[in-house]
Amino acid sequence: MLEPVRQYAQEKLKERRNAESVRRRHAEYFLTLAEEAEPELWKSEDAVWLERLEAEHDNLRTALSWALERGEAELVLRLAGALWRFWMTRGYYEEGRSWLEGALEKGGRAGARAQVLAGLGHLALWQGDLSRAETSAQEGLKLSKEAGLKSAIAADFLIILGEAARTRGDSERAKELLEEALVLSREAGDRRCIAWLLGSLANVSSSQGDHERAKELYEEGLALSRELGGVETIGAQLLSLGYEFLLEGDHERAAALNEEAATLLRNRGYRTGLEYALDNLGWAALMRGDHERAAELFKESIVLCKELGDKSTAAESLEGLACAVAAKGEAERAARLFGAAQGLYEAGGYHHTPRERALREPYLADTRSRLDGAVWETMFKEGRAMTLEEAIGYALSDEEDVAPSSSTPEQSRSEQPAALTRREEEVAALVARGLTNRQIASELHLSERTVENHVSNILDKLRLVSWAEIAAWATQQRLIATNPE
Repeated sequence: MLEPVRQYAQEKLKERRNAESVRRRHAEYFLTLAEEAEPELWKSEDAVWLERLEAEHDNLRTALSWALERGEAELVLRLAGALWRFWMTRGYYEEGRSWLEGALEKGGRAGARAQVLAGLGHLALWQGDLSRAETSAQEGLKLSKEAGLKSAIAADFLIILGEAARTRGDSERAKELLEEALVLSREAGDRRCIAWLLGSLANVSSSQGDHERAKELYEEGLALSRELGGVETIGAQLLSLGYEFLLEGDHERAAALNEEAATLLRNRGYRTGLEYALDNLGWAALMRGDHERAAELFKESIVLCKELGDKSTAAESLEGLACAVAAKGEAERAARLFGAAQGLYEAGGYHHTPRERALREPYLADTRSRLDGAVWETMFKEGRAMTLEEAIGYALSDEEDVAPSSSTPEQSRSEQPAALTRREEEVAALVARGLTNRQIASELHLSERTVENHVSNILDKLRLVSWAEIAAWATQQRLIATNPE
């Protein structure tokens, strides 16, 4: 709808006494759509439903905003709870988390709150925010026990806690939590959850050194996933099995499985998981000695990680790029990238297995051998002091040098937010005027996806979490006055 027509229609609606009842019917209609779509996102027709939700995303946002403003706790909890998988699949991590956090503030029934907490936990987990993932899951697990909710709900929270424990390097605790979740999933007859857990337990077996058992579990999980037809679980099993072969040294098999996963995800409209596939393919290319291709793949992964806010995979790809750069003899650049990756690992609490460390060690040792000890320490510390945005900017640039940093990593991460580009300021101003992504795209003659990327960059640079905060910032900066209607 053209903006003048839309504004005219809104004015006419305000003149009528039943405007609020119309808005309620609008919100209820899109709640019905979201709840109808949610179970279909696990099935073979997921692409059709994802496109339908994407087309109606602005209507869904409007419904969420109205429900939040009016304090409609049940409606906003149900709507956000039904949409979190869509947000995850399409890569709307930050936006989804913002809506879910807002919904939780409104109270509501235990069952609806549990669904929202599960979504928040999963989105935080995908972004590498282990602390928030764990607190969401712990709160959800407590709530589900107190309210006597279905065992499948509790299993979901145990999965989040188990995955977080494994990422932190506590394989024993992870195995305990995931096996408990598997028992509950079998009791509930939740085959989708069982398929996912087979892959999660395979990850734990791999971390503990039982690689043959890991492959057996991956194959079992992949077979069940193919039978069920859900792209998310098929993709996850392909990626994990491919990574297992990568660490085993079979880079050809690893590349084939990850290529299959990447093709499947792209064809079905998934953004989540692609960064893992690109990262794995980068390591496979590195092992083949194709350093140029490896660097390209790692950079592709880094760009996607920036858009998604995925810190853990960004760290992996930064370190992979460091290895590729080291293989080309660019020792100082490699040292900074190794430092940047290490800073992100430490900040997120991520740990590598012995085989993962062994994959990186030759490149790390070669880089250190090429530099004087003092130079190595300086370059590594400069990289380690970078923020995520600075590290990504450096990784994607072709410059050998960056300005030395005299701050500690903690100081660097608490510096003032980065400045916006001129285009980002224009987008922020239009957000403050209340325009949707589609309307902004039309106004600036951009694609809707480009606008989404700009909004994501604005949130990242300004360290904000919602459109409302962007609008407040733009108003404070008087961007609306400098970008008049």
